[in-house]
Amino acid sequence: MKSIWITALQEDKKLVQSLMQLAGKYGLGADGSFWQDDLAKMAWMPVKEKLKDSSVSLWVIAGDETALTAEVRYGLTLLMMSVKQEKPELSVLWVDSSAKLEKMMLPTIFAETTLLPANSTSIGVKFAAMANMPAKKGSHPFRLQLHANPGFGVWFEVGPVALIEWGGVIFGVSEGEIKAHGVGVAGQIPERCVLEYPSKGIELQSEEKKYIAWAVQNKLDENSSYFVKIDGTPQAILFGELPKDDVADLHILNI
Repeated sequence: MKSIWITALQEDKKLVQSLMQLAGKYGLGADGSFWQDDLAKMAWMPVKEKLKDSSVSLWVIAGDETALTAEVRYGLTLLMMSVKQEKPELSVLWVDSSAKLEKMMLPTIFAETTLLPANSTSIGVKFAAMANMPAKKGSHPFRLQLHANPGFGVWFEVGPVALIEWGGVIFGVSEGEIKAHGVGVAGQIPERCVLEYPSKGIELQSEEKKYIAWAVQNKLDENSSYFVKIDGTPQAILFGELPKDDVADLHILNI
């Protein structure tokens, strides 16, 4: 039986119960948990394992704008990235308990997520449709991956896609702090590497946010990546090919 997993950002037992009952009416199993806000212990990781289960075909997030603290936003972003790397076909539905949320208020990684108010009469139909239809895979001119566990912390991996080469790379954070970086084979944090002309503490400004960035001049292709370790709770990340002049065409992920 296909099932949904409900992540409730607030302890609204009545809403969770109604969503689970609605899933049952449409022939879907339902389970879930209340959000555990503990970034230091990576409390989002057990949820990732639940979402990876082959029976789970729809992830339902229930919560309103008051639940979206900086820590919750970052935790949800890490979870979404981690799950989508291993299960890109998983569909995601956000149920807004206040009916005040707008797409632009969500972390960027949820930009394509279906958003419905909790009083919508079409939630059940959406459950059935989305649980039986794989999510569309987005297309980007870059690779952005996540490596995280309580032992080695949170590392972001960035690089270009096939047929594109970067003549250097830059990665910055708004809030949070970069603690280490490296270049190596895509998919694996390097133990040792040679960094070409590394730079630290580069200040950038975009969309009223200030970023502190690190950079290297190593060339990257589809088989090589730049790895950056992040501490703290960033509000946004900025990355891309190292600019050759004052005009920068960089990618921003708001958290």
